[in-house]
Amino acid sequence: VQRGVDWMRKLAFRYRKVREVYDKYKNNVVALLSPEKKEALQRLREDIEVLTDSWLGTALKSLLLIQSRKNCVNVLITTTQLVPALAKVLLYGLGEVFPIENIYSATKIGEWIIEY
Repeated sequence: VQRGVDWMRKLAFRYRKVREVYDKYKNNVVALLSPEKKEALQRLREDIEVLTDSWLGTALKSLLLIQSRKNCVNVLITTTQLVPALAKVLLYGLGEVFPIENIYSATKIGEWIIEY
């Protein structure tokens, strides 16, 4: 039983650290990047917009509209592990429309199903 408590403490500590970083950079992920990486990310976003008929911009507008409505929230459920999913949300510039508490991972790890 003690091992389970220790594991939960470690998990809670890691989650707090991940949440700190996510909340700090959710509106400004480029602050984490070098000037070269910032430029590369901007080019990548522009390329994605061109190649997908602006799906990212359209998705962001839709999510902002949902977020602005009373009694509505955006929820993201993924089969990706939580930390990579959070990184993708930030890199795509969607942190402002997905509070970390509304992002869930249903990834099976060993015998555990982790839901955050």
